[in-house]
Amino acid sequence: MNIITKKDLMNLGYSYYYANKIFKKCKEQLVIDGYVFYKNSKIKRIPVSTIEKVLNISWEEHHNETNSKRL
Repeated sequence: MNIITKKDLMNLGYSYYYANKIFKKCKEQLVIDGYVFYKNSKIKRIPVSTIEKVLNISWEEHHNETNSKRL
């Protein structure tokens, strides 16, 4: 299972504020899906599949696109 942190979102170009907001929305979605342990504020990693679902993006494409801009 691939996981992601807020720092990974910020490396993609999202500000701290939006990375935090996206992360919170993903954790809420995981709780709705039945993963109640994501209510814990100390959990700092979430599955990439949840990010893809919430943002409607392909993580690999988005990640590769961002990395190619840095070169």
